Amino acid sequence: MSRPSGDNPMEQRNRFLAAVILVAALFFSSGIAGRDAGMSTAIQNVRIFDGSRVIPLGTVVIRDGKIIKVGERVSIPEGSEVIDGEGQTLLPGLIDAHVHIWDVQQLRQSLVFGVTAVVDMGMDIQTMAKIEKQQSSGAASDMATLVSSGSLVTAPGGHGTEYGVPFPTIKTPEEAQAFVDARIAEGSDFIKIIYDDGQTYSTQWPTLDQATLTAVIRAAHKRNKLAVVHIATLQGARTAIEAGADGLAHMYLDNAFDPEFGRFAARHKIFVIPTFAVLEVVSGTSGAPALAEDPYLSPYLKPADVVSLKKTFPFTFQMGRKCYEGAEKALQQLSAAGVPILAGTDASNPGTVHGASLHRELALLVQAGLTPVEALKAATSTTAAIFGLADRGRIQPGRTADVLLVNGDPTKDITATRNIAAIWKNGVQVDRKSYRDAVEKEKAVAESQKGGPEPAGSESGWISDFEAEPIGVLFGAGWNVSTDAMMGGKSTAGFRRAEGGAQGSKGSMLITGVIAAGGPNSWAGTFFSPGSAVMAPANLSSKKAVSFWTKGDGKTYYIMVFAQSLGYRPSIQTFAAGPEWKQVTFPFEKFNTDAHDLMGIFFGGGTAPGEFTFYIDDVRLETGATNPGK
Repeated sequence: MSRPSGDNPMEQRNRFLAAVILVAALFFSSGIAGRDAGMSTAIQNVRIFDGSRVIPLGTVVIRDGKIIKVGERVSIPEGSEVIDGEGQTLLPGLIDAHVHIWDVQQLRQSLVFGVTAVVDMGMDIQTMAKIEKQQSSGAASDMATLVSSGSLVTAPGGHGTEYGVPFPTIKTPEEAQAFVDARIAEGSDFIKIIYDDGQTYSTQWPTLDQATLTAVIRAAHKRNKLAVVHIATLQGARTAIEAGADGLAHMYLDNAFDPEFGRFAARHKIFVIPTFAVLEVVSGTSGAPALAEDPYLSPYLKPADVVSLKKTFPFTFQMGRKCYEGAEKALQQLSAAGVPILAGTDASNPGTVHGASLHRELALLVQAGLTPVEALKAATSTTAAIFGLADRGRIQPGRTADVLLVNGDPTKDITATRNIAAIWKNGVQVDRKSYRDAVEKEKAVAESQKGGPEPAGSESGWISDFEAEPIGVLFGAGWNVSTDAMMGGKSTAGFRRAEGGAQGSKGSMLITGVIAAGGPNSWAGTFFSPGSAVMAPANLSSKKAVSFWTKGDGKTYYIMVFAQSLGYRPSIQTFAAGPEWKQVTFPFEKFNTDAHDLMGIFFGGGTAPGEFTFYIDDVRLETGATNPGK
C-alpha cells in the first residue's frame, strides 16, 4: 500500500527521496575494489559448490571477469592474488528468482548480501530501461544483474494496478498478441501474468478470464518468451498450468490439497517459485524479524531494513499457519516429482529486504523438505538456466565470475550462506566494508534524531476532541482529506464536525466517502499531521499508543501510521466501527515504530469497496497503558 497524501506532500517527498538517493549512492561510490586488467585471482584450498555438485577441495582461478580454471589440481598463474579458502565454500553468486525492483539501489543492496542477479516480476519500464542500458554498457558491476518482465499482464483494475505504476491492461483474447508484442518491444525478458481474483486475501479485484490467460500464454510462446503466472489458489494453479504456463510465480495458499498436483505439474514441465519468505508473512507467522538479529546480516541492514522485516500485510489468511503448511506439503510433492524449484523472495513486500531475505528463503526451503544442496541449486543453476542467465549460476571455465565465498559449509548447514567472506561480481571483489561503514553512520544519525524536542502543545497527548467549530488540533499541521487519487484511484472522502460525541460529549468528527473498486490498496479518509507541515516528522517518542473513540456503519476501517523510518509506506491495523461508541487503543509497537519520527496518522476506509460512514472522537496519544476519558 502506498501512503495517503495530505495537502501537497509530494514536494516534501521528492526532497526526501533525493536525499535518500544521494545517501544511497554513497553506499557504492567505492563499492567495487579495483584490480588491474589481466591479473588473476586464485581461491585455493576451498570447498566448491559449482551449481550442481560439490568438489571437496579445489581451486578456482578468475581473470578478466571470467572463471578460467576450476578443479582439484589447478595450476595458478604467476603473479596471481592467492586467497586461502580453508574452511570455506565457494558458490556461484545467488540469484533471487522473484523480486520487484523500484530503484537501482535495491540492486546494489542485493549484491552486498551475495545476490549477484535477480529476476524482477513487475516494475516500472522506465526504471527497467535505465538499468538495462547500464548493464549493456558494462557500467553495472556495482549491482545485481537484472532480468525483468517489465509491465505485468493484468486486467483493468486487477492486481498490480493498485501500486500506482501505470501498467497497461488487457481485456480480451483478441488483444493478446499485440499486448505481448508491446511488452517485448519495451524490453521485457519474459511475460508475467496475473491470474488472481483476490478472494484468497478476503478482497476482490478483476482478473483475466481463462480464454485471455490462454491467449496471452500462447502469444508469449509464439515469440519464444517464458510465461510466468501469479496464482493464489490450487485451482488457479491447475488452470494456469493447463493453459500452458511455464512457471508459477508463487505457491498456492488456500490450504487446498491435491495428491496428484506434483505429478500433474511434472507432466506439464513447469517450474515453481514458492516465495516462502513472503508467504510466511501473509500467514501471520513470519520469522523474518530474526534476520535483524543475525550477526552476519545485521551489520549491513539499514534502519529502514529492520523496519521492513517487521512489517506485516494489512490482512492475513483466515487459516493462518495451516495455509503455509499446505504450501510446504505442495513443495514436497513437487520436489518428489522432479519439478524445478526456484528460490525467490517477492521483495519489496512487507517482511522482506532485498538480498538479505534470500538467505531466509533458502532456510525455509530446507525447512519445507529440500536438502541444502537442492536449495542452493534453486538459488543458482536452476534459476540461471530457466531465465536465460547462461553465463551465470555455475562455477565453470568460461562463465562470468559472479561468485560468493562463505565461511563454513552451506551444503550441510544452509544458514552458512549468511557468513559471507567475500563476493566477486564480474570478477571484481565487492567492497562490503564501505557499505557497512555507511550503514553504521546511518544508524548513528537515526539514533541521534530520537532525542530531538517534541512538538509544542503535544505534552498532554491530546490531538482533537471536536467540541467546537472549526475542527482544531492542540499541535501539528491539522487534519486533511486523504485518498488514493494521487495513485490514480477514484476513491473519495470528506470530513466535518458532527453534533454529539463519545461519553455524552458535544461533538465528534464524521468521516464519509466511497472506496472505488480496483484492489486492496484503495483508501479514503482523513489524515492527521503531527509535524510543522504535512508529512514533516515529529519526535513523539514519549507517547506509547494512539487512542480514540469510534462508532459507525459496522464496517472495518484502516488506521495507518507513517514514520520516516518506515520509508513512506504505512504500517496498518484495522478496527471496526459499530453502532455504539467504543474506545480503541493501538500501541505504536504494533506499527513497528517508537514514534520518534512520526509523520502522520490516517483514519479511513479501504478494506472493501463502496460507501462508508463512521465517526471518531477524543483522539489522543497515550504515554502509558491507561486510557482516561475527557
